Order: sequence, then structure tokens, then C-alpha cells
Amino acid sequence: MTHSNVNIIRTTIILSLIGLCFSGSFNAIQYLPTVQAQTPASTAQPTTEDLNIKMAQLSTSQTPEGIATLAYIWGFPLVTMERQFNFVTSPNVPPGIGRGPANSVSCAKELANASFTDVVTPNSDTLYCQSQFDLGKEPVVVVVPPISDRYYSFEFLDAYTNDYAYLGQRATGGNGGTYLMAGPDWNGEVPQGMTKIWTPTNLAWLITRTVVKGQADVPNVVAIQDNIVVKPLSEFQANTTSSPAPVTETTASKEIPIGPQPTLISPTGIKIFDEIGAAMEGNPLNPPDPVLLTKLASIGIGPGKVPSTEANDTIKTALQTGITEGQKLIDARVANLGTVVYGWLVNPQLGVYGTDYLFRAATTQYGLGANIGQEAFYPGTFTDSQGKPLTGNSSYLIHFEPGQTPPVDGFWSVSMYNDKMLFVDNPINRNSLGKYTDGIKNNTDGSLDIFIQHDNPGKDKESNWLPSPEGSFNMVMRLYLPQPQALNGTWQLPLVQKVG
Repeated sequence: MTHSNVNIIRTTIILSLIGLCFSGSFNAIQYLPTVQAQTPASTAQPTTEDLNIKMAQLSTSQTPEGIATLAYIWGFPLVTMERQFNFVTSPNVPPGIGRGPANSVSCAKELANASFTDVVTPNSDTLYCQSQFDLGKEPVVVVVPPISDRYYSFEFLDAYTNDYAYLGQRATGGNGGTYLMAGPDWNGEVPQGMTKIWTPTNLAWLITRTVVKGQADVPNVVAIQDNIVVKPLSEFQANTTSSPAPVTETTASKEIPIGPQPTLISPTGIKIFDEIGAAMEGNPLNPPDPVLLTKLASIGIGPGKVPSTEANDTIKTALQTGITEGQKLIDARVANLGTVVYGWLVNPQLGVYGTDYLFRAATTQYGLGANIGQEAFYPGTFTDSQGKPLTGNSSYLIHFEPGQTPPVDGFWSVSMYNDKMLFVDNPINRNSLGKYTDGIKNNTDGSLDIFIQHDNPGKDKESNWLPSPEGSFNMVMRLYLPQPQALNGTWQLPLVQKVG
């Protein structure tokens, strides 16, 4: 594979690596940009090591410009999460999956297909529910129904996009339970029969995923989702549901909050630091970083601070420099989010960032909501085994030797996308193929072939056919609950072999 091909893949596949973690569920994410392949002139990117050195320098910088750059990178995910919360909970935003009042739940009722264009890299394996939490006033109760016959997960993200808790097949088993989401300052008594999940920030986000075992299974999953409960503690104990405040002439506002599109952050200018300050209120740093807090305060950034109006001209100039330089570093880190292995781009280390603020910001920029590797692993490819771009003009084969299909405790699939990272209309309405594909057939020796081509390969192979579009395309492999050999590299990803 050529160096330029690697860089093109690194840039273009990011949404397949990360955004697919929840795609198909959150209409607000239609604001995510379509990633463009790099031109040859732009392929010279700093390495991850170069970027780590630069971040180490920024962490010790005492200059206003250096501190502002670090602040922008650190605050990028926080602003994205705050904007997302404000957007999807606004009564002025049209209804949709993932939208609605805070501390409630919204669920998809059908799988994504080729008509679905709200987000890139949708999946047709799971149905989703989502909740936006505001824990500043009181805890919120989450009831998980018993789910023992299939993969499911409840992923919780804090205001800084860290995965701080999981419920589900891997984390808690299939018995369900009643959980109390408690914010960082709540010290009340946990009601009997509830399990407390301490939440490090008052703003939080829940994404649930429940696998669908074929189209006929959709009603079964919808029935499961109907038994998920998300309510503030007081409402749950009173067995009531709150009603939205009445809209009057004095309270009505038609303003639609700015969406969480990453490309809208840097154009905000130095007011972005005002948003960082507003979002810091009620959301203690996770992880704690007192040195960073002191640095931010030295240039007027902090909870409730408004540096765009409070700072002097020298600091304002430094803040703008911080935006410019910080965005360059985020963009560069995006181009280094994975490693190419047998033609697939992989990164099993998403969702846990510690103080690697640049990694966290880069992940946010091109795919908010990443799962940790133990929950889900997402290799993706734009090329065949020879490094040539995938195209509908050719036919390809993915072959798994006996016992070598993706090693998972949940499920696996391979999904097909066109050059816009969307599903494609095809005669058999199949956008992915995997463990739960109706009629999939192994060879007589127990091996498995997936036929990837535009034209029907014939009745004897149609059961294992993944239709491709006429033009260029890419594929994403999903491994839910990957076994250790998938994450540590001892299981070999299959080659995408051009045939015929």
C-alpha cells in the first residue's frame, strides 16, 4: 500500500471507526461533516509521536498563546457535548430519535436502510435509544428490563465524552435492574432496590444498543425498548411523568440552538472560551487536573468566566491564536487515529482518554460517542488486499477459514457504504452481512465466504452476497464484545481479495 493511500484511508475512514459506534440513532449528528480524502499536497502529516511531543510542550507552556491552544483542545469535547444537549433538548428542534426533554428516553423503532441519510455510516444491526441527563437538581432513575437472549449495552458518557459506565451483556448480564444516576454533588440515600451509578459530571449522555436478529426480530426489540424507563427520581417515586412547561407569549422563543457540528466550533471565535466557561459550571474536570485549572484561570478561562468581554486585547489575540493552532493539531491527530492492518484501519483504544486531551478532541471531531474496545471494535477499509480502491466495477471475496470468523461474544457483521458513507439501494435490500443474516451459508469444510460485487453472483451464492454500488465504496466490520485475540492482534483480519 502506498504512503498516500494510507493517508487517504486514515482521513476518510474516521467516521467508520468512530461515528458508526452510534450512527443511525441521533438525528443531530447529521451535522457531522463528510470527510474528504486528502490531496497529494496535503498528505504530509505529523506523526502521533510528533503530536505527543507538541502536547507535552503545551502542557508546560506559560505563554498565553500556549495556554489558549491547550484550553481549546481540552474544551473542544466539552463544548460539543454542551451544544448537543442544548440542541436535542430544545422544544424548537423538530422531533426525532434522540431528541426530547432532558432526563427522558427516545428510541428508534426500525433499522436504518438506504433511505436513511441523517448520519453517515449507519448500521443495520441494532436499534438505539438515547437519553440526555441533567443531574444538577436530582438523580435520574434508569430501569433496564431483563434482556437475556441477545446482545445489548447501555453506554454512559460524561460531559467530557469519557465512557464512565456500562450496563449490558458484558458489564452486568441479562437480569436487568433499577439504577440511580447520581451527579457529582449528590449525597442522598439510595432508595431500596436501586444501584447507584456515580456520574462525574451533571451533564451526561446515554446510548443503548440492542441487536436485531433479522428483520422479523424488530418487533421483539421494540418491545424490549418499550420497557426501558428514564425518569427523575421524584417522578419515578411518585409514578408520574412531568409535562413540559406551557408555552406563553412571554416565554416563547423560536431560537434553535447551534448544533454540535465540529466544524462550527472554531468559527465561533473567542466566544468559544465563554462556552467552555459556561459548560464547566456543574461539570467538574474528569480527570481532575488542578494544574490545568490554574493555567486556564491565568488567561481568564473558568466556570462562569466570559473572556471574550473580560480579557484585555493581548489575551484576546492569544485566544484567537489558540483556536487556530489548536484546530490544526486536532485535524492532524484525526489523520493518525488508527493503524492499517491487512488493509483495515483499526483502533481498539477509543472511549478512554485520561489526560490525552488531543486524542479525546480528535475522536470527538469525527465521531462523538465512541465505545471502548472491550465493548465494540470497528475495523474499516477502502482498499482491497493490494491497496487498490474498492469499486463496483470489480468483484471481491472475504474468506474466513473454519473457526476464523470474527471472534466475538456478541455478534459481528460487515457493512457496505458508498462514497458518501451511506447505505446503497440494491435488489435484495441487504446493507450488511454477518452472524444474524438470514440464510447465510458456510462451505462444506466450515469456512465462510462473503461475495462482494455489484451484480448478483447467482442463486448458489446469493445467500452470502453483500451488494456493492456501481462506484467506489468502503466497508466496516463490526465486532461487538470482541474476544481478546481480536483486540491484541492475534486474530488475523481477513483480506479483501479481488477476484475474476
